[in-house]
Amino acid sequence: MKAVKIVVNVLAALAGILIFALLLISAPQIFGYRPVVVLSGSMEPTYPVGSIAYIKETPFEEINSGDIITFLADAKGTMVTHRVVTKEETQKVFVTQGDANKTPDPNPVRYQSVVGKGVFNIPYAGYAAAYLQKPWMYVVLASVLLLKILLGFLGGRKEEEPEPDNSAAT
Repeated sequence: MKAVKIVVNVLAALAGILIFALLLISAPQIFGYRPVVVLSGSMEPTYPVGSIAYIKETPFEEINSGDIITFLADAKGTMVTHRVVTKEETQKVFVTQGDANKTPDPNPVRYQSVVGKGVFNIPYAGYAAAYLQKPWMYVVLASVLLLKILLGFLGGRKEEEPEPDNSAAT
């Protein structure tokens, strides 16, 4: 029974860490930041693969060369996060390039396609976020926590032991 308690305690600790990670990942959304998981290495080393980049909707006037933007690259809704190389004021377009890419992107990005400007990122947190978004992870977390609660109740029940007889000591 002791080994089971140790395993459950370790699993409960891991569940707690995952729940904390979920809160850490989700909390910035309250302030208007949108998380985007970085899936390719085009922005390394600034945004390593598996990072969560937090972007915020930003007016055209506040986006400048050197800023990082996330934009819709095609009609399917594919999002790309790259750095602004040049900004064209009259047509409201940007020339972008990934930090790891040798050449700028072939097509200018219209401001209407910009989802947001990169504000900060959490390296490698995207891996945890990807797992936390799977429905089976909620079942696993709930099961571990319920098992922990159940073992807490069972472990708290002790059989009554007879009180020691101290009358013989004189």
